[in-house]
Amino acid sequence: MSRRRKKDAVKELDPKIKVRLDSKTIITIRDMAKLEFWKEKFPNAVVISQ
Repeated sequence: MSRRRKKDAVKELDPKIKVRLDSKTIITIRDMAKLEFWKEKFPNAVVISQ
């Protein structure tokens, strides 16, 4: 008998917030608390969509 593996569910980020860190880099974060972390490293970070 062969066994089938269930495919791992892809974990979706529920509230998707896109942030532009610099002119070339855009990231997706889960909540605004994470934005504070990125603002320390990239002071010019801007939220582009929520």
